[in-house]
Amino acid sequence: MRSPHFAFSRLRTLPLLATLGLASACVLVPTLTIAQTQAIPSTVGVVDEDKLADGYKAYQNAIADLDKRAQGLDAKIPAREYLNDTEGKAFDSLVVLSTLAPSQQTQLDGLVKTGTDRKAEFLGLIGNANRTPANNARLKELQDIATKNGADLQRLSQNLLEAIRKQQDDVDKSYTDKANSVVIQVAAEKKLVAVLRKKALVWSADNIDITAEVLKRLN
Repeated sequence: MRSPHFAFSRLRTLPLLATLGLASACVLVPTLTIAQTQAIPSTVGVVDEDKLADGYKAYQNAIADLDKRAQGLDAKIPAREYLNDTEGKAFDSLVVLSTLAPSQQTQLDGLVKTGTDRKAEFLGLIGNANRTPANNARLKELQDIATKNGADLQRLSQNLLEAIRKQQDDVDKSYTDKANSVVIQVAAEKKLVAVLRKKALVWSADNIDITAEVLKRLN
């Protein structure tokens, strides 16, 4: 019997400027000399979303923390398959908590070890060609536990996945709002009439890129 695989998708890139309604059409311009680009009126600004997301330290830290939690859950969930009813209920109540007291962490770690050890025992019995009647009885007991836990394990996995996705959306929105507010602040100070996404342009002059200034203020 194979345990259901529990895995979270990788976190998305920060959807910066999503609330600003910035232009998405490509802008075609002729090739200009350095002197000509310096003469372009700075009434339009450009933000490189990729550089902004990669360089926004607080956002990257928040992503790393969430990714770490997702990976931790991914490692713990398989142990649930071989826990009895009482152990399973305790596991379910603890694993959903974002923050655990030391005693709760010890209890959860113990449950994970119990389930992991039983899985290893099950696999060992499966691979034993010379099982005794007692071995066969134990194998059936473990197999029955795993079968009974199938629906609960699937439900718990789905609930945790949805919780992580919700946290991911909250992180994206929180830091996107902060970045947007700084973009608006910089644009107002520079008296810009519009700010465009870098990806929406085929070409732009370097002197209208405000990414570095936005990052400086965010960090």
